[in-house]
Amino acid sequence: MKLTAQQQQALADRLFEAVKAGQGIDPPSNTIDYDFEDAYQVRRRLVDHLIATGGRPKGHKIGFTSEAMQKMYGMTGPDFGILLDNMFTPENQPVRVTHLSNTRAEPEIAFELARPLEGAGLTVPDVLAATACLRAAVEVIDSRVGAMKARANDSLADNAGAGWIILGKTALRPDQVNFAGLTLTMDVDGHHQAALATDVMGHPAAPLAFLAGKLAELRGLGGHLKAGDIVITGAPVRSVEVKSGSRLHADFGSLGTIDLTFI
Repeated sequence: MKLTAQQQQALADRLFEAVKAGQGIDPPSNTIDYDFEDAYQVRRRLVDHLIATGGRPKGHKIGFTSEAMQKMYGMTGPDFGILLDNMFTPENQPVRVTHLSNTRAEPEIAFELARPLEGAGLTVPDVLAATACLRAAVEVIDSRVGAMKARANDSLADNAGAGWIILGKTALRPDQVNFAGLTLTMDVDGHHQAALATDVMGHPAAPLAFLAGKLAELRGLGGHLKAGDIVITGAPVRSVEVKSGSRLHADFGSLGTIDLTFI
């Protein structure tokens, strides 16, 4: 680590103020020299702030798990953040984004765990065996650190830009989903994209196996994967800007569709 505990806290406080204000800041790495170990500590302190204001841990998000997203943001591998219950918003209501910053939407697969999952060397079958059901999901990114200008440590410190999560109504067991043939499509204000679900690390469950290993490595600093947790595992397509007045339609094949309006 390169930062003192006081410096880590100061950066977490600054990010929390950005969350409350709905105003992004320049990437902290532009002016602060800090590493991934610092970023994990800063994120933990930021999430503690969010919990203190009423949120409760509900799961995790994994980002930059497809080549499309890594190229878009200049990243070389996945990052991850902690999801709280007040980040989930119903599909049948307009999604408020005017209080967020650098808002972008992306379609993902959500896994609901039936039992805890942790440890290095887990496989896709291990993840599927621990999964109660899968749902369609749209994530609305709320990046406080300059979105595509940010470096990997900035994104980690910022809780991976966790904003809103909208889940679809259809819930299927893993054995009811043909992952090999599953295509995700998304239209936002006339901007159309489509990609195979397997474009996410070869299988949408693979990022969850990666996360189980990383959380074990962090020894609780990044939280734990518990029964009932919801985990979104990244988008196979590029994220698209959404703003007040935007409309989104996403199709997840057998997992159904999600239609959203933004205010």
